[in-house]
Amino acid sequence: MPTSRLTARAAVAGAALALGLLMAPAASAARAEHTRTVASDTYTVTARTDTSVYAGPSTSYPRRGSLRAGHTYPADCWLMGDVVAGNGGTSGVWIHVLGDKDTGAGFVNVVFLQGDDHAGLPASARC
Repeated sequence: MPTSRLTARAAVAGAALALGLLMAPAASAARAEHTRTVASDTYTVTARTDTSVYAGPSTSYPRRGSLRAGHTYPADCWLMGDVVAGNGGTSGVWIHVLGDKDTGAGFVNVVFLQGDDHAGLPASARC
């Protein structure tokens, strides 16, 4: 095989390897997205019923604590996750609550919170 073809193949293989290495951290960052927030404002949400707080936007994530009906909690953003049915409604919107002395930060489906489709958070408060 001529040297120029060998050099070209090596360059293509090197570029593919570099691209793969550069893309690998992006996959890890996407998985961590559920625990990071980019919202800077804090809002208040009120629990409609006693409900669980999860580490991510699904009941399959580990449980971090619970909210008590009628109590208010700080929240900073919302995102789409697994669809949940409850309290006469169905929604895939999950609110990121910041927690308090009894509950760690995590996600609660909006059907368990008072208010509109985003529990009073603006559409711009997306995580």
